[in-house]
Amino acid sequence: MTGSPSSMPSPAVLAARAARATAEPGDPADHPVTGQVGEILSEVAAIREAGDGEFSLAALARQAELLTRAHALLSETLEDAGRG
Repeated sequence: MTGSPSSMPSPAVLAARAARATAEPGDPADHPVTGQVGEILSEVAAIREAGDGEFSLAALARQAELLTRAHALLSETLEDAGRG
């Protein structure tokens, strides 16, 4: 065998890698970020409905802020999934 024992992954690390590689993907609806983003989108919809068809720069700014937060949550989650 080449390499020192400290450079080789432990059996636990190898088992975890194998489990991740062969595991069924989880249901996206079960991920915590789904609920968080759903709440944000509900808030965006409530702002839109409260406007009664009237244009409001303040409401639009708040919606943009909320959508930016939802985007950040989703992007962070995708990055974390890519690292897994």
